[in-house]
Amino acid sequence: MPPTDWSKPGANVLRRLSDKRARQFWDPGHVVATALKKSTEAGTLKPNCCENDGILWDLAAVYPPGARWEETLPQPVFLDGAVYKVADQIDASVVKAALRVER
Repeated sequence: MPPTDWSKPGANVLRRLSDKRARQFWDPGHVVATALKKSTEAGTLKPNCCENDGILWDLAAVYPPGARWEETLPQPVFLDGAVYKVADQIDASVVKAALRVER
């Protein structure tokens, strides 16, 4: 993480994501970042950014409805960042994943 990421995000930052399907959180022990990196090594999607000192950060992952994080993470339908740079792609991936379920 960059040196400026010294504490969890405040209310203003967390308020940016209003979609109930989205989750934003602080990962101070890098548990989620480590699991995501491990899954990218075995998966087909590779982020085009977001690695600092071997740790993934500021990354967006979109999973299909019903995907469950268990011992092995499911394959995301979208994986990239920095989040602010790929916001439109995140939205499109969420809509596309939801449409697959409706069919």
